[in-house]
Amino acid sequence: MKKSGQTINVYTYVWNKVDTPKGVVQIFHGMAEHAKRYTDFAAFLNYNGFIVYANDHRGHGKTASDIMSLGYIGQDGFNAIVEDEYKITRLIKAQHKNLPLIILGHSFGSFIAWEYLTRYSHAINGMILSGSALQKGFKIQIGTLITTLQHRFIQDTKPNQFIEYLTFGSFNKKFLDTDAKFRWISSDPHQVEKYEKDPYCGLVFPINFYYYLFRGLKDLYRKEKLAKIRKDIPLLIISGSLDPVGNYSKSVTKLYKFLLTLNFQDVSLKLFEEDRHELLHEKNKEEVYNYLFNWLKQIP
Repeated sequence: MKKSGQTINVYTYVWNKVDTPKGVVQIFHGMAEHAKRYTDFAAFLNYNGFIVYANDHRGHGKTASDIMSLGYIGQDGFNAIVEDEYKITRLIKAQHKNLPLIILGHSFGSFIAWEYLTRYSHAINGMILSGSALQKGFKIQIGTLITTLQHRFIQDTKPNQFIEYLTFGSFNKKFLDTDAKFRWISSDPHQVEKYEKDPYCGLVFPINFYYYLFRGLKDLYRKEKLAKIRKDIPLLIISGSLDPVGNYSKSVTKLYKFLLTLNFQDVSLKLFEEDRHELLHEKNKEEVYNYLFNWLKQIP
């Protein structure tokens, strides 16, 4: 196992009110949010026979030492988060030896999930990538260069307003239904309001976070890593057709086509029309929930 980052206590939620469990879902949440936001979806999965585990990543939620530390993921933070998730996987497998285990990674969590897959595909039975996109090309190279210079010459804890603007600055342009700062995450104004009022959500993250994020993204698709993934693992990609992270379906479709070139035996893409970034917090979330359940119950 690759050793990364400082050993810390990772705050983990377990939803296990299930009489006859069919499987376990381990959730990797997104950037600038936290695992407790998945309580409603976890309750749905419990009702339908799935135990759920989800943790707050380093620099997020209750794993962060305090509000002022949000976004600071420490040395080699991207890889450290991957290893944190694998430690939780081992805990799950020790407690639920005979149950299938499926990873659901959302947004930033989907990139963590992909890196996880290149190391530990043997440990799980399936993976769902939500709010994701293919992370290759010029933008990743530029982001890596800028954040490397920032990391070298600017204090690591300083909020990275510049990269924040370059990354998210255009995300609201297509959405004129409200003037909410985070209207791109969902078409449901109630969910957007909840996100914006949550002290653990939506903060400008520091140079430290972006430095290790771009280093992680730069290495996601190295050939020697891709070769280690078992090709029989079921993979599902889900996205809102209007999700700006997926470039309004373009980049997420590129991700799907890229995976097809890797000769996976079971990979599928589902676009939810008119939905935005957070499918589990959309107006039609019940449709999304049921679609995911129908996919999950087919995993052996």
